[in-house]
Amino acid sequence: MDMAGDATGAYEPPGDLVARVGVEHVRLSYEYLDRHDIDGYGSLFDADAVLRSPVAGVVRGRAEIESYQAKRATDASRHVLDGVFGSAGLVFVVGRLTGPDRQVEFLDLFTLTEHGMLLSQKSYFFAAPS
Repeated sequence: MDMAGDATGAYEPPGDLVARVGVEHVRLSYEYLDRHDIDGYGSLFDADAVLRSPVAGVVRGRAEIESYQAKRATDASRHVLDGVFGSAGLVFVVGRLTGPDRQVEFLDLFTLTEHGMLLSQKSYFFAAPS
């Protein structure tokens, strides 16, 4: 393998590689949540990660994020991802959270470390204005 690229010699800018790794980590995070694999889920986050959502508020640090998700692990909800897009250290996800008695559309925004680990997640949910 040459220093400028993969085994074929194709060059890939570092930002593109981080985005690709980040997209895969984000996809895996939803799979792990749906399987209630909290250890796998947590392994994708940086130690200093921050999770923000209207449900969780602000949760700081990998251990606290794991603890928060472990409490929700009995939930029968599943994530359906309609689109996952990554670029320049960011990953956006458009999807639906489905369960026996609900379906909620969401948009999640992730920031990445320089190694593609999840540094932050901010969730937005679709709701009709009151």
